[in-house]
Formats: sequence, structure tokens, C-alpha cells
Amino acid sequence: MIDFLIIKDESLNALIQKIDESIVYVKSEFGIELKSYEAMLRIAFNAIHIDTFNNILERLETNRELERGLENYGGYNLESLQNNNPKDDLKAIINFLKTAKLKENALITHLQASQKKEIAIIDNNDLDVFKGKVRNYKIEFIAYNQLKKIDTSKKVIVFHSFNGKKDFDFIYNHDNDILLVIYEHEYNLYQKQITIRKNLIEAEINSVDRMKICGIKYVEPHNFEFSVSSTIDNIVNRLDDWGNRAYDGYKTECDVLLDDIEEKVFYKIKTDKGVYLLESFDTLFSKNGDFIKTFKVKIGEQIRIYPKVQLAENLYQVAVETEPEIFGKVEEHSKHWQELINTLKRKHSIEQLHKCLKEKGLRVLPATLESYGKGVRKFPMYNNDLRAIFQFYYPEKTANEIDVILKPILKSKTTYNSTMIVLGRGLKQELKLFLKEKRVGEILEKRHFDTNTLQTFIEHHMPIHHILEKSVIAEQLETLELDLHFQ
Repeated sequence: MIDFLIIKDESLNALIQKIDESIVYVKSEFGIELKSYEAMLRIAFNAIHIDTFNNILERLETNRELERGLENYGGYNLESLQNNNPKDDLKAIINFLKTAKLKENALITHLQASQKKEIAIIDNNDLDVFKGKVRNYKIEFIAYNQLKKIDTSKKVIVFHSFNGKKDFDFIYNHDNDILLVIYEHEYNLYQKQITIRKNLIEAEINSVDRMKICGIKYVEPHNFEFSVSSTIDNIVNRLDDWGNRAYDGYKTECDVLLDDIEEKVFYKIKTDKGVYLLESFDTLFSKNGDFIKTFKVKIGEQIRIYPKVQLAENLYQVAVETEPEIFGKVEEHSKHWQELINTLKRKHSIEQLHKCLKEKGLRVLPATLESYGKGVRKFPMYNNDLRAIFQFYYPEKTANEIDVILKPILKSKTTYNSTMIVLGRGLKQELKLFLKEKRVGEILEKRHFDTNTLQTFIEHHMPIHHILEKSVIAEQLETLELDLHFQ
């Protein structure tokens, strides 16, 4: 049985309608697609902890996707939008949800009063905090990626978010009773999936062959009326295109959505061992081996920094071994764009090539452009860089033709990024296990680490840092000083 606790609020409905209208306006008037805004709204709908809301607000404040789009269109600015400003509208929604605590209160009230054995699926970042807010011995709290590893028999599984087809297929076919504690707009996404499933069944029932067999005409029942937010629907459709591994990672830690957004928030962290540039949602380790996000660390604390560069090749090999068909296509697309850029580099100097590509939307500096095609990166930093390379290489092709060529390559880029992020998070779990219990996990074991070699690796690549200074970096990544240690 699937049951619902639907959170209804007219103020929230009005705010959602307003942002839908303003996002449609900037797309129709200026051709700007605000994918990062859609992702931030989705995370705000999932959020149940104040730290998550604060971090999204911080990211929104430094995000320049809208401003850059307006400038590129013809020198416009935010004031040009007047009452159709999606940035103001998104800020209003996040602040409203942060203050009202609608989902957190509904979830806590239900779990506190429940007389049934229930398993509450909580975001990995909120598990420890949320456990302390509910005192009910019948309730078990786990992250999504643990669900397949435990005994769920005779227990109700409680989710506090719903997206699209992947979620629908999972809960519709699950043996357990399910409770969804969700906003009205998420419930409408569920009704959309019900309608899609109903239409498929009705098409089969209304077939000519069926009429020949039984001779009974199907009478269509009354349809349920619902309205789906276009902004939320857009991000849900993109999530449904994600691979299973990447999607499971999103369900475990929803902030993975922000990892695929080109607009980032970085912190400049000065420690007793150097100066480091870390993205706000990067996972670090406390002195005791617990996880802590960059935006949460404070001056005076001691941390270990995840050695992303040193473990990247190990992660990629894990991905290739576990999903060879998918990553065969990723490798093919990666080689293709690199062949193109290397051909262009043989014909032009870096200075000439940078100038020409810059005119077509390239966002990186000459030094980064020079690194393209050398196998250092599977894909360029920005989607605009890929587009610029293909437009310059194929000058006779129209923008639409370039889009057709790029679509599968961009999908492979997303698959690569999201899968590597999820694998990275799995690896971090194993590093945490070792730091706290001196046990070597499955992924690290497969990459030929044992207790001694892993301890040596940690001593060399994950020493303890004492934080001396911390500041937000508002500039674009490519304009920052090159002597920083990029993690």
C-alpha cells in the first residue's frame, strides 16, 4: 500500500507559481535556461535542515547564471527584469521553506507519534541531526543506499521526497507499505506518473485486438486534475535520464545535484600546510574521521582533505569495470572531442585558438585550453567550451546541427561526472571506516589497498590540517590564482 501525508500551503503555491512565470519569462525574452535554479529548488524541496537552506542561499547569492545570460543577450542586468526576477523568487521560496519548516515538522510529528515499525529514509548529510529529534524506538533511520542491505520485512518505508519515473517504479513495485511525506507539488508529480501509467494501460485496453477478443468497450474513468510546476518538472525529467548508480547517489545525498552545475561556490582555506580551494559541498574529514562539509568547517578546527586527484584513476577503473557498456560510450565521446581540439591546436597557436573559441563562448583561460586534449580531463570544464570547439571545428553546421552532435556527448559528460561523484562518495565512506575502525572496504580492497598501504597513503596524502583562515571566493574558478592547491 502507498499512503501519503501531503503538505499543503497556499503561500508556497503562490511562490511556486511566481517562479514558474519568471523562469518562463526569461527563457522566452532572453533565451536563458536556468538549470542551476531548478536544481537548487529541487534541493530546497528535499531539505529538512537549516544548514542546507543556508548553503543554497549562499550558492544562489554567488550564482551568476542569470546575470551572465542577460549580459550575453545584450548588456541587460537584473534591474531589466523588474517583477520577473527568478533570483528574487527563488530566494523567497528558500527563505519561506527555511522559516516555515513545513516538511521537517510534518515528518517529525508523524514519526514521533507512529505506532508502527518504520524505516525513515533520510539524506546522508542529515542522519545524525535528525536521529536526535525523534524519540521513538520503533523508528529506524537510514540513508537510501542502505535500503537494499537491511531487512525491511513488515516495516513501513517513509520517504520525504518524490521525483518522477524512477521513484514511481521503485515504490510501485516494492513489497513494503510506503508512506510519502511530501509537498503538494511533489504529490502532483506522483499523479503525473499515475496518469502516464494509466494512459499506457488504456492504450492496450482500447486496442482493436482486444475488442475482437472480448467485444467489450472500455469506459474511461474520470481523470484526476492536477497541476505540475514547470520548474520542478524540468529538473525531474533530467533526473529520470540519470544512470541508476548516479540516481541512487542523488537519493542518498541530494546535494549531488549541485556537483553537475557549472556555477560553484568555493572557499579559500588556509591551513598550516598550505592554501586550498574547496567547493562548498566538498566532503572533508574531521580529526576523528567523521564527515564534514566545507561550508561547515570553522577556523581553529582540524581536518583531513580528501585526495581527489590521487584517487581519480582508481575511481574511473571501478566505473569501467562495473558499467563497461555505459563507460565504453563515455570513453568514445571523450576521445572524440579531444581529437577535435588536438586537430585545432595543430592548425593554430594557443593564443589564436583561444581568441577564436572565446568569440564562440569558451570560458577558460589559455592555460586551461592548452591542457585540453592531453588526457588530463575526460571532458572540458564547461558545456560552453564543448560547444565552442564543435562550432569552430564545423563552421558549416547550424546551431541546431551542433546541438544534435553534442546531445549524446553532453549526456556522457553528465554520466561521467555524476558516476564519479557517487563512486567518490562511496570511497569516502570507506576512508571514514578506516579512519574510525581501521577496516579496509570493498572498493579500496579491489584497488589493492591493505591496512598498511592505506595507512601509508593517508599519512602522505591525507595529513591533519589546522584551519587558520577561511573565506568565500566569489570570482569564477578560472580567474583565481594558479598557485592555489585545487582539490
